Amino acid sequence: MFVAYKYSPSDFFYNNNLNPYLTKGTELYNEHKKTVRNCLSKFISSDGIVNGSELRENWFSVETTDVFISHSHKDISKVKAFAGWLYDRFGLTSFIDSCVWGYCDDLLHEIDKKYCYQQESGTYNYSLRNYTTSHVHMMLSTALVETMNRSECILFFNTPNSIVMKKELSLISNKESKKTMSPWIFYELTMISKIKRMKPDRRKSILSHAEYEKRDLINIQYDVSKIIDDIPTIGDKQLIEWSKTHNQWHHPLDELYKIMGDI
Repeated sequence: MFVAYKYSPSDFFYNNNLNPYLTKGTELYNEHKKTVRNCLSKFISSDGIVNGSELRENWFSVETTDVFISHSHKDISKVKAFAGWLYDRFGLTSFIDSCVWGYCDDLLHEIDKKYCYQQESGTYNYSLRNYTTSHVHMMLSTALVETMNRSECILFFNTPNSIVMKKELSLISNKESKKTMSPWIFYELTMISKIKRMKPDRRKSILSHAEYEKRDLINIQYDVSKIIDDIPTIGDKQLIEWSKTHNQWHHPLDELYKIMGDI
């Protein structure tokens, strides 16, 4: 990882600039999701085999991407459109994190149905459920952080669906504090501050990129105020400038970093 930005897309920019790319973004997302599921199914199977070492060693067979996008599942349409825009406009590939955590529940359901369900009581064994969940979550967390580390740019969709203001949750305190109710978002935001920043090496190829459900959940909240505040904000204005100034003679991310003052 070299840089991380937080982004809050406006309805105007989404409707006029991003939405036309939703079909392409959905296509890319479905292809990537299939690749991710095939990889994870091989090393975390419904047979209960969780091979952490093999997963870590083979995870990079999943396409290394330019941009890692962290988001709430409620923003998936906007994220897909954004990924389609990045691909068509700049030739940049995106890893949408829900490719991993969106598969987590399906995978756990298969494992738990086979190993944790108690036929006589019609319930799941609590201890076994904790055991399977901890293992699968640990493996997926490892896969996520490896992908973040390999991605050059991390983009956090900073919307009300990801971050909830404390004043909207309770009237007890007047102190505003940014909260997230997603453990995956909390994990990814925390990792942003831990991963070593590495400046990209463009010597290998400069022009290569020119070719190039709604569920009821327990509301567990994580305070991410400091992490969010430390991540630079990228806005629609910068994205529009990036799109207008892009040319095939420069790597598109270098152009973005220049606009953002990172190089």
